[in-house]
Amino acid sequence: MKLWPNAELLVDKLHKPNGRLIPNYPLASSSWFRVGGLAEVMFFPEDVHDLAIFLQKLPKDISYCVLGNKSNILIRDYGIPGIVISLGKAFATIEVVDGNKILSGCSVLDKKLSSFALQNNIGGFSFYNSIPGSVGGAIKMNAGAFDKETKDFLIEVTLLDRSGIIYKVKSSLLDFKYRSSNIPKETICVSALYQGYCSQYDKIYDEMLSMKNLRNSSQPLREKTGGSTFKNTESKKAWELIELSGCRGLSVGGASVSKKHCNFIINNGNATACDIESLGKLIISKVESVTGIKLEWEIKCIGVGSKTET
Repeated sequence: MKLWPNAELLVDKLHKPNGRLIPNYPLASSSWFRVGGLAEVMFFPEDVHDLAIFLQKLPKDISYCVLGNKSNILIRDYGIPGIVISLGKAFATIEVVDGNKILSGCSVLDKKLSSFALQNNIGGFSFYNSIPGSVGGAIKMNAGAFDKETKDFLIEVTLLDRSGIIYKVKSSLLDFKYRSSNIPKETICVSALYQGYCSQYDKIYDEMLSMKNLRNSSQPLREKTGGSTFKNTESKKAWELIELSGCRGLSVGGASVSKKHCNFIINNGNATACDIESLGKLIISKVESVTGIKLEWEIKCIGVGSKTET
């Protein structure tokens, strides 16, 4: 695995936070695809103020990104340059406020939020039990399932920008669309306030169980995969277009299109990130050739894919 040769020098030039800075940090084992290179420097901030001060003092020529549950991303084989931020326990608080509202830190898993709502008889969040990510990522991409989306229940989000400023934004100002928002790339979600509604435990539980059973029967959940690979189009589901184009079971290296649900690419055990991304590009090409429709990635491909890019 390629090491970043100047990672320790980068650590030396950074502001020393209360949290940890670790050079050449491995990412593959914690990603859902189980592929990818090293983070040049991994930062585990102690809390939001530690993170804000770090960003204030970060040189403008050094890039950074936040990795949450790593379920909807493909980390390229030569890793991620700059700073990779992992939000820990300080960003994982969750509580009920004002009746049926939930205030959640953005590193809380979507499944955890769904379970928390169940325990407190708050309806509206059953669909989050089917989304394998964290709250911050769900907000940025307006994650959804079973005809519900994050925007349907979000009241406001607390954000942190590169200058270290912490501020709140109403959901109505985030320009939510299908799998997107206008939150800038480098802006970090810190916490979110959601509006649920009063419901009954048994009713919520049955709804969650029904959704879970449907997912288990139709998706390759036991495989190494990043979730839905491509966005649905206005006219057809992505899987329908992939099926129509003869891509079910298609493979490149150690990566293949799932035979159970063809909008999922799976790592058969020895795939590289390059295999997975190349297969995705091949699917896009085949679908466009057959249907005239160009699929868009739902999975985010990040990092460096070859030596020439480092």
